[in-house]
Formats: sequence, C-alpha cells, structure tokens
Amino acid sequence: MTDVVPDTINVQPHPRLLSVLGDIEFAPWQCIAELVDNSFDEFLRNPPEDDAPTVWVTLPARNSTPKDGEVWVKDNGPGMTLDQLNNALRAGWTSNDRFGQLGLFGVGFNIATARLGQVAVVRTARAEDPHWTVVTIDLKALAAGTDFALPVVTEPKSTGGEHGTEIVIRNLKQEHHQTVSRGQSKIKQILGDIYSYLLSTRGFRLIVDGELVKPRLPCVWDKSRFVVRNNERIPAIFDIDERLPERRVCMDCGEWQEVGDSTCEYCGSGRVETRERRIWGWVGIQRYIHSSDFGIDFIRNGRKILVRNRSLFNWDDPDDPTGSSEIEYPIEFPRGLGRIVGEIHIDHVRVNYQKNAFEYDTPEWKRVVRVLRGDGPLRPKIGQRLGYGPNSSPLAQLFTGYRTNEPGLKDLIPGNGTAPLHELAREWADKFRKGDPEYQTDEKWHQAAEQHLELKEAAKEPPATGADSGGDILATKGLLPNAPATPPTPPSPPTPVESEDDRRAKWRSSATPLPDLDASFGLPGHGAPLQVRSWLVRGHRITRPNETGPVPVYVASGKGAQVDVFIDAEHPIFVDFAVDTRDLVVIELADFLRVRDNSSRAISAIFADLKDKCLPDHRIAGPFLTDLAARTLNRIREAMQPVVAGNAAGYWSLLSADDQGAAERLFAVEGGSASWEDVTASGEWVGYVPGAALVHLVEQRPEAFLDGRVFRSSYQPLGTASAKRASADRVVDLLGDVATLADVPARRSPEELQRGRLACLLLSQEIVEAVEEDVA
Repeated sequence: MTDVVPDTINVQPHPRLLSVLGDIEFAPWQCIAELVDNSFDEFLRNPPEDDAPTVWVTLPARNSTPKDGEVWVKDNGPGMTLDQLNNALRAGWTSNDRFGQLGLFGVGFNIATARLGQVAVVRTARAEDPHWTVVTIDLKALAAGTDFALPVVTEPKSTGGEHGTEIVIRNLKQEHHQTVSRGQSKIKQILGDIYSYLLSTRGFRLIVDGELVKPRLPCVWDKSRFVVRNNERIPAIFDIDERLPERRVCMDCGEWQEVGDSTCEYCGSGRVETRERRIWGWVGIQRYIHSSDFGIDFIRNGRKILVRNRSLFNWDDPDDPTGSSEIEYPIEFPRGLGRIVGEIHIDHVRVNYQKNAFEYDTPEWKRVVRVLRGDGPLRPKIGQRLGYGPNSSPLAQLFTGYRTNEPGLKDLIPGNGTAPLHELAREWADKFRKGDPEYQTDEKWHQAAEQHLELKEAAKEPPATGADSGGDILATKGLLPNAPATPPTPPSPPTPVESEDDRRAKWRSSATPLPDLDASFGLPGHGAPLQVRSWLVRGHRITRPNETGPVPVYVASGKGAQVDVFIDAEHPIFVDFAVDTRDLVVIELADFLRVRDNSSRAISAIFADLKDKCLPDHRIAGPFLTDLAARTLNRIREAMQPVVAGNAAGYWSLLSADDQGAAERLFAVEGGSASWEDVTASGEWVGYVPGAALVHLVEQRPEAFLDGRVFRSSYQPLGTASAKRASADRVVDLLGDVATLADVPARRSPEELQRGRLACLLLSQEIVEAVEEDVA
C-alpha cells in the first residue's frame, strides 16, 4: 500500500439519482438509520475479527446551536479503499444488491447527510492503511458550481491497525437540529426498536452518546399459554414459516423474473440471481392492552420496515367498488385497545426508497397478507354472510380467541376480582423492558389472571358514597338562608415607584459577574476596605441617583463596606473607544474612597496604589504570566464549549484516558454540584480538561474550531492540504505554548516569559470577537 493519494476525487451524480429526486422526505432518525444501515451491511458481509461489530452514534448536546451542532456515526468495520469511498459518495451509485442488504440504495447516504446538514466529512481506513483518508462534502458549494471534484486529504492514525469509517455531519439544518439535540432519548428508543432483531440475535452493538442501545423486545405470553373457544385451544403464540418456491430476481432493479430468464426483462441487467422467498416469524398476544402499542412488525434483512403495523386488522372487500376499509380489530370494549402483535420477516418483498413501507401492490406483499390473515374477514359471521369459508389463518384464530378483554384466564387478562388491571399490566411491561428479572417471564400476569376469580368471589360491595356536597357549594356562593355573601374583591393597589433595590435587582438579572474584580479594595489611611462585587450588565442603561444620563460604571454602596459595581457593557466608552473595563472600575473605586474619606490625594495616585496592592494578578510578569495563560485558556474553553456541545460524546471520545481522568478529578476537587454524567453529556467537561487536551482537540479536528468558530484563522476555504495544515499548525503551536505555560509551573528565563506573553497576546487576538465581548 502506497502513501500517495490523489488530490481530488470526482463525485458527479449517477443518472439513477434522477428517478428518486422527488422522494427524499427523511425524518432525522431515518437519516441516522441510513448511515447505520451502511455499517451493519458491512458487518453482515465482513464482521470485524478483533471486536464485536459496533456502531457509535453521537448527537449534539441540548445547549448546542444549529451552526455548532454535529452528528457523528462511526463503526469498527473494515474501512474502504479510495475507489470504494469515491463510489460511496456518488449520489445514486450503489454496490448493494436490491436483496440481501439493509442499505438498498446508494442515494440513501446522500439524502441522509443532505437532509441533516450542509457539510459532511467522511474518514475511512483499513487496518493495513498507513493513514486515514478524509473527504469533505460541502453541499452548498457543490450546488453553486459545476465542478464535482472533492479534495482528498490524509490524517495520521493514532495507533497502527485502526480501521473503520466515520461520518461527521456539520452545519445542521434549523428544522432538524432541535430534534437531534433534544430528542436523544427518543432516537435511542427508535433505533433500539427498528434494529431489535440484529441487536438481540446477531451480536451487533449500537452505542448512542455512550449508552448501549437496548433492543425493544416483545412482552408476550409464553408459547405454553392458551385460551379455549368452542372447545378448541388457541395458543397465545403462532409460529409462522411459509417457504415459497425460489425465483429469479434482478439484483439491480429488484424486479422478479419469469422462470429461466438470465437477463432482466425490465432493465436489461445481467445480474439475475435465484433467491429464497420465505415468510417467517410469529404472531401472538402481548401481556397488556394498549391504544397504540400493538400491531405487527414487518422486518426486511434484520431491520423493521413497518413498526406495530395494524393494516392487516382491516378488511378490504374486493367486491366493494368504493375500496373502503373496515376495522375488524380491536372492536370490543374498551374500544380501541389491542394486544395482537408479531414479528414477520419478509426479505423478498420490495420496499420504497424511504424504507418505511413495502410495495403493497406486488404479488409478494399480497401473499404475505393471505398467509397471515387469509382471504376473507377475521369475523366469522361476516365471512359467512359474504360467502367465505372458515378462516383458519393465524390472525383469524387470534381474533377469535382474544378479541374480548374480560379479566381472568378466560381471556388471559390480569384482574383484581372486580376489574381488569390494564394499567398495572402496562407498568409491569415497562419493568420487563427495563430488565427487571422479576418481570421477564409472564408469571406475574398469569398469576393475576388466575387469582381474579378467587378475588371476585371474596370481594364485597364497596360502601355507599357520602352525602352530596352540593349544599357546601351553595353555602360558599352565599345562596343558602343566613349564609354570608361573598365579600367584594378589593381594588388593586397602585404600582409602586421603582426603588434603588429594585433597580439593582433588575441589573443583576441580566448581568454577568466579573470574578477577577470581586475582591477587597483598601489602602492604609483610607478606612475600612471595600468588599466589591462586580456585574457586567447588558440590555439596561446604568444610571446614578439624581443624574439624568447613563454612566459606564456605577459604584453602589451597600451594608457596611460592601459595594456593588455595575458596568454598562454596551456604553460607547467601551464599544467605541475600547477603554479597559477594569481600569475604569478601579478609577471609580478610587474616587469612591477619596470622597468617602475626605482625602485630598489625587485620584491617579489612589488608582496606582489600588492596582499595585489589590490587583497584583493583573501584572504581566513572573508568576502572573502563568495566571494570564490560565485565563486565556479559560476564554478558549468558553468559546469551545458550544462547539463541543455540538457533539459532546464524540469530542469526549477523542481525549486520552489520562486527560479524561484529569478532568473528572478536577471536577471532583472543585465540588461540582451537577452529576459528572450531566457534565459529560452537555459538553461542560471542556471546562475541566487540562490545556494539553485542548491542543489535542484542535489538532484532531481543526475544521471544527477554525474558520471563525473559535479561532479566526481560515481552514476549509484554503485550496490545498498543505495550506490547511499550516494554518492549523499556527494555532496549535500558539495554543501549545499557552497550555504549557498554564499547566506546567516552572522557573522561566526572560526570553521564555516574553515568548509566553506574546503567545497569550497572539492567541487572544485569534479568539473570535463574540468570545472577546463576553469577557470584556
């Protein structure tokens, strides 16, 4: 394997794309599932030898923005060659057969990434490759031009033998960002549902935001359970295994062929193969009834296409010219609550591009319907009236045996002697799905159904209810004899004039504290030191009593020597003249001391003494430079937090175990009030990692932090890989100097101090303006 890769690849769309442009409505979870499908397909063909087949999905944090939000999908599959990667990125191209894989259509990748965001980054490597191959797709740029050439760059591996594929989707669309950032729990549930077969039987692992997705298992009665109707035992579970004759099918267009055809009669492809056709699985009764949580799951190649589908519970009379459909189940009291469920595998039936429906007009689907519910109605009397013979299909038998919902063993419904325990049965089902060992079998439900008759015989009528309370209501309204009338509503008091305390409270409500100015300010000969708290106020003008115009800084006296300093962050003196906020505060404090103590000293002299004695950490010399570096890193942490929140779990996974451990230890030492799990999930962990970890993050993902997201330097718009690397290295080098200065206390020469001071200065200038304003 050579290290040389071409500068670009061509991803001009395949003509097949033209036939599906009008059918691209994907929900966010479907987009993620499309990418998971591609990984699972590789596992079905080539499972990894060194680990369990795993896909990691990480989603943006709740506090992220669409601009910063990112979706990551990564697997430990075999990885791709450059040719395979090129083909995978071509819209409409696919190497998958129409039968046998989840990722049926090559257009799925393009739709999935384009629906979620504007930019997609693909990284892939095989175990024997010396590096990762990386391609970035900027859909907006592609749409604006006619050139489909994408730059190809390489990135070094952290360790030899790494393999797999990772997709990062950036610049999320506004309409989908909220769903993926606030609906993580829902997305996990959906993915655990649609991939339940592969997760529970094939050993596949799906991890979302660091949590192993659990398959949604059916909570059904044991196969040994049954009810008796018309002297016949009707089991709670029917196994289905209908093997149809094998038939030849086109692996390109998916059309079934006549016997003996070797060339597709529809598209002319020579890829015609003989495939198995089989309808298999089960239908049965779950241990609880529900208004929506029932129906049949139809599975194709391990993924659910229809989830709890109830279409087979409807009767479509072929002789009715109106084509209307009539609901046959559930129709008993309580109305609308059902419990027939099932899992049916039909790998040979075609699906649509969105993988949320089968092609219902095909003979293959119609055969599935006949196998499961027969040709006639489920209701025997209706069938007889319409001239149909007895319906012995699995669904017809389940309908006959379990259509009613009376408590007891007669219907397999838990009861308490007086009424069915529907709500309690659903609560037990929740415990079943949470893995509670006491609820994994159906013993709880069966015992409650069995004891219902005994409890019914022992139960007594409840006592009569108390007297009617209507008299109390009349008395309250003053309508009974001698009842006092309701007193009239008193008038509202006048709105009070805003007090000084109210003004200060209003300013604090929209202010940011300035901790480095929260200190004791005092000098010999000037009385008690001032105990200062400082607030940077936005959205309100700061005024002093008995003054008409706004002021930039107001020193407000409190109890004893306590003072609150309110700073108008939007005052022209700061915005237009860039006056140092902290210096102006110290000048106002100097004036406050001078007036309070009737001092004749010059304000400038008091100002100089306050800076020297009360704010020694503002010096840029010696050990104070280390503090400057630490503050610079804190600014960067604040700026990085929204980006990291865009995919908190993904960025966390880029850190070394040592850096992760150091962050957790610092969090523990500082006594954080939140849980560490919440901190890692929100991206707030970036505030606790050492400076070296920040360097590693920028080095690993420069495109995430440059281009004005955290640092001003350009990255993506640069035309060559070497130019991008040079731009990133400049920021990384400066950040490394500052991190070393902050993380590694040491005696340093004057030259090193000068270099550190310049690094802090240059790096501060690199931080985007929005961050600089936040800390002004």
